[in-house]
Amino acid sequence: MARKRRQKRKLMDEQIRLMRERGERLREAAQSIGITHAAKAAGVPYTTLRDYMNGGEMKFSAISSLARVCGVSLDWLAFGNGTGPGTDNPDGTASTTRQIVIPWHDNHEDGLRIGRDWLQSAIPRDLSALCLMTSEGDAMEPTLASGDLVIVDRSVTTVTASALYALESSGTLMIRRLDPRLGGGVRVIADNHRYPPQDIEENRLDCFRLLGEVVWTGGVPGP
Repeated sequence: MARKRRQKRKLMDEQIRLMRERGERLREAAQSIGITHAAKAAGVPYTTLRDYMNGGEMKFSAISSLARVCGVSLDWLAFGNGTGPGTDNPDGTASTTRQIVIPWHDNHEDGLRIGRDWLQSAIPRDLSALCLMTSEGDAMEPTLASGDLVIVDRSVTTVTASALYALESSGTLMIRRLDPRLGGGVRVIADNHRYPPQDIEENRLDCFRLLGEVVWTGGVPGP
C-alpha cells in the first residue's frame, strides 16, 4: 500500500512539473507579443491565461489558439519539442518570418508582435496596410467598449459597403459604422442608440477623413 502511495505521489509530482514547464513556455511565448494582446487575440480571459502561465491545467482549444497567435508550434508549447519564439536561424540572425509587428496608427509606442500564420488566417488582407487603434467613448456600445483594440486596414480609402470604419473628424479619431447611400453620400451610425445616425451628402464628405476599414476587434481582458 505504501509503495502504491509513493508511486501515485511520484506521478503527481511529475505531472505538476510538466504543467509548470508548459506554463513557463506559454509565458515566454505570450511575452514575445505582449501578454495582454495574446489574451485578446486568442480569445482567452486574462485571468485564465495567468492561471495557465502559473502551471494550471490548460484546455486544448485554448493552448491551440495561443500557439497560433504567438507564432509558435503547438508541439513546442504543449510538449517542449522543437524551438520556441525568438529562436535564431542557423546563420545567427533572429527569426521573424513567423511573426509580424502591427504598428499603432499614430506610432505613439511600439506596435504589437503577432503570429503571421494566425494573422493571415484571421485577416486575409495586405498585412503591411494594417495598423492598431483603440475605441474611445460609448458611441459604439455594445459592439465596442471604450478601450477596445481594433485593427484597421488602411488600404481601404472609400466606403463601398456597410462596415465599421476608422475616421478622423475635427482632430478626433473615432470608429463608426458607415453605410453608402443611393445617389451618393453616407450614413454615419453609432451602434449606441443614444446617438442618432447622421446623413452626410456627397458634397460634404470632406468633413471627415477616412482612415480605413476595421477588420478585427478585441475586448479588454479582465484584471
